[in-house]
Amino acid sequence: MKFSSVLSTVAIVFATKSLAISWEEADAKAREWCKDLTNEEKITLVTGRENMTGVCVGSIDPIERKGFKGICLQDGPAGVRFAKGTATSWQASINTAATFDRKLLRKVGEAQGKEFYQRGINVALAPSMGIQRAPAAGRIFESYGEDPFYVGQCGLEVLKGIQSQGVIANAKHFIANDQENNRGASTSNVPEQALWDVYMEPFYRTVIDGEAGTVMASYNAINGTYSTQNKRLLTDSLKGKLGFQGFVMSDWWAIFDVEKSFGAGTDMNMPGGKYWGPDYVDDSFWGKHILECIEKGVFPQERLDDAVLRIIRTMYKLDQMDNYPEVNLYVDTNTKENAALNRKVGADSNVLLKNADNILPLKKSKKVKKIAVIGKDSMPPTLCEDMRCANGTLPLGWGSGTTDFKYVVDPLSAITKRAKKANLKVTSYGDDDAKKAAKVAKNADVAIVFVQADSGEEYITVEGNAGDRLNLDLWHGGNELIEAVAAVNKNTIVVIHSPGPVNVPFLDKVKGIIFAGLPGQETGNAITDVLFGDVNPSGHLPYTWAPREDYPTDVKYEPEYPDGGDKMTVYDYNEGLFVGYRWFDKNEIKPTFPFGYGLSYTTFEYSDLEADMEDDGLYVTLTVKNTGKVAGAAVPMIFLSFPESVKDYPVRLFKGFDKVMLKAGQSKEVKIFIDDHGLSYYDVESEDYVRPKEGEFTVFAGSNASDLPLKVNVLANGDDYSEDEAENEEEVSAEVEEDNEDSASEDEKELKKRSYKNY
Repeated sequence: MKFSSVLSTVAIVFATKSLAISWEEADAKAREWCKDLTNEEKITLVTGRENMTGVCVGSIDPIERKGFKGICLQDGPAGVRFAKGTATSWQASINTAATFDRKLLRKVGEAQGKEFYQRGINVALAPSMGIQRAPAAGRIFESYGEDPFYVGQCGLEVLKGIQSQGVIANAKHFIANDQENNRGASTSNVPEQALWDVYMEPFYRTVIDGEAGTVMASYNAINGTYSTQNKRLLTDSLKGKLGFQGFVMSDWWAIFDVEKSFGAGTDMNMPGGKYWGPDYVDDSFWGKHILECIEKGVFPQERLDDAVLRIIRTMYKLDQMDNYPEVNLYVDTNTKENAALNRKVGADSNVLLKNADNILPLKKSKKVKKIAVIGKDSMPPTLCEDMRCANGTLPLGWGSGTTDFKYVVDPLSAITKRAKKANLKVTSYGDDDAKKAAKVAKNADVAIVFVQADSGEEYITVEGNAGDRLNLDLWHGGNELIEAVAAVNKNTIVVIHSPGPVNVPFLDKVKGIIFAGLPGQETGNAITDVLFGDVNPSGHLPYTWAPREDYPTDVKYEPEYPDGGDKMTVYDYNEGLFVGYRWFDKNEIKPTFPFGYGLSYTTFEYSDLEADMEDDGLYVTLTVKNTGKVAGAAVPMIFLSFPESVKDYPVRLFKGFDKVMLKAGQSKEVKIFIDDHGLSYYDVESEDYVRPKEGEFTVFAGSNASDLPLKVNVLANGDDYSEDEAENEEEVSAEVEEDNEDSASEDEKELKKRSYKNY
């Protein structure tokens, strides 16, 4: 899609909306409201003041003369933070992603947005849309996985849901903030094409398709220039090329000056003070210093006027300027309806990784009468502030992306309750001593071992892990616990609570594995629903699961450097476009579990793939059949290979999906649309997205990145194949694949050649 068509496309989108006003209408109202503001009042609107010492994590002061009540900003992706248990403690975003269910993603956004609205919170600091480059990165659970298209789709649905409730959603963290070590003193050195095709993609979708109200500039530098000071990215790219109409806020204490940050296009300083703490409530890099810079000619008056206009325009767009609720963080919104939705998402996000001999679901029979539940992870958790401890079951990771829990349903309690209903006996051992666990598990018909690993944000260190995980091993001797139980009980099932992939040396020693992620307050009920077959698992991995050394990149563990300084940890994004499964495809590495992997208690068959290229995009249809004996949900996935004229590009790209519930024996035709932008790549020379018009796309369909049994070619220009072309289609495809293999070494050279823009 040409950038010149972005604004006209946005205008068309606006015209289809009956409830929300357009940016143009909001702009007119905002200009009228702002025209009599003094510069001092304008400074109030752009500079946070309470410095995280008030009720809200971020706040803008009221302007009484104008009847302006101020602005309250609050974390975050898993629900309202610091609500003292009155708000729902939702699942981590990575769990929501694992459902591959757009409707559920939207419902989660709507439910969360409603909780923020009921508290008078203006800005919800979500969704988080980082790309999972390295599985040890601390905050991967706050986002949606490794694939740019899918992260964008998830972020888009959640953002639309939040903003449908009148709350401003915050698309974050802009950009390439994908690891925690020295996040405020690091540079992510990203090749230009990868910057746009990978890391910009989620923001493209949320800004253009979702009309995001605000974007958060991240802590890190990009190619040597800190995000909050990066004029090319903030002003030229985000506000210019993408046509972003909302306002840019800083991440908390990511402002290191006034000249570069405000001049670059950061519109709001959060939380206002130079550094953390009450001593800096009225001591800001911004504030009066903005006026000093205007007087000195560092930047013009228009820069301040534009920042203020963007803030007020966004508030009018979301209908917040009149009759918005008063701020009250402790309104009780932890309702039965929210708990039920959290439970459903938790259940639907469970990924069944192994089910040998159909050990699951658990049912009373001659073989199963007694269940052993093993491990501290099955027990009620210790609920530390910001989840800064891992003692008991793990409902969320740690940091600002967590919540204050009112309760957590632990797995042991939920299993015991459900087993009683099925007349099954439960015995348990709620600790991690391998020998004692083996004694309890030995005489059970089935043993379920609960294990965990944890990660979070860098300002908290948990068991030696400063945000990023030190390794991918299970915590608290989890591997030894599993080995000991599996040695005495042949029917061992493992349940893993973790932000992402872990090492699985026990893979061939157990019969069942469920990856439960971080499911929130209803965690115990969610896993129990799947274990007993009340819910057929339909979760799929939104990332590739493999040994750490097989990934193209990793986190670092350098000593701490001062935030915002010249001394930086350097993260070279030398993998370029080849993140996640793209890297594994390119290098023909077989992962432990591929992107999109997830088993069911039934089986599915895919057939009748067809693809039609039109001016507005690619229309794909296929048939999905439930070939098993129970109802279940299938997730057909569409991958594309681009025409060979697009050089140095991934073998296949994930571009479409749907979730289809099918009764046993039922078939359905599924229709998936890939739009013009989805068929485009970023061309560095033209500095624009380009849709190939020559050659052919290859469309693949199946259940995951390594299981794509269906394939069809379609001409990029939309023409039909001639008879001779149709006969030679398979031969041509084989030649293309061979050429791709021959050019693998050239890909490596080209990655090194790709130019970096000056920021």
